[in-house]
Amino acid sequence: MGDLSQDLEQCLCDCACNPEAAMRAKCSCEQGRVRETKRVLLGERQRLLDEMHASQRGIDAIDHMLHRVTCECASQRDK
Repeated sequence: MGDLSQDLEQCLCDCACNPEAAMRAKCSCEQGRVRETKRVLLGERQRLLDEMHASQRGIDAIDHMLHRVTCECASQRDK
């Protein structure tokens, strides 16, 4: 582990965080503004969760269509 503010910046960059938000979190951490630092982290966490949920909805829709294609194509083949 390195310096907390550097690790924080690296973490947010690794998560494809907005560079300005990463810098804001780093500066807040260096200035001892814990609440602001946590606010940025929680905001990025929520953004990642929203992206994950959107992806999951897409996966669910594709799974549903795969099931329908399997069922409906099989029933048409049996006719």
